[in-house]
Amino acid sequence: MKIERKVITLSILFLLVIFIGSYFYHMAEGWSYMDSIYFVVITITTIGYGDFVPITNFGKIFTIFFSFLGIAMAFYIISSINHFMIKKHVSKHVSALKHDIKEGEIKVERGKKVKRVKR
Repeated sequence: MKIERKVITLSILFLLVIFIGSYFYHMAEGWSYMDSIYFVVITITTIGYGDFVPITNFGKIFTIFFSFLGIAMAFYIISSINHFMIKKHVSKHVSALKHDIKEGEIKVERGKKVKRVKR
């Protein structure tokens, strides 16, 4: 199964954003790395339980911008993966249809519906 380079690149970039955000919260808010990763994932996925909140002003300002970036990236990655899966699904069916036309199992006439030839 061939995975598009774009999806891999975006996934690596997304993980990088998670780790950069986690490092920031670890340093700025004094949270453990586990708590920082947890907060970043909960924020990016828009769950937002509210059990962790930034205390420092710098942390609050960073969260505003980080949320927009992280949420937009998450939606873009999901959209790209969805596009890849749909493209794969459609190309599979188009290939099968072309094969059937080539083998004479389907008769195509201009301006008319496709008909299956009974054998």
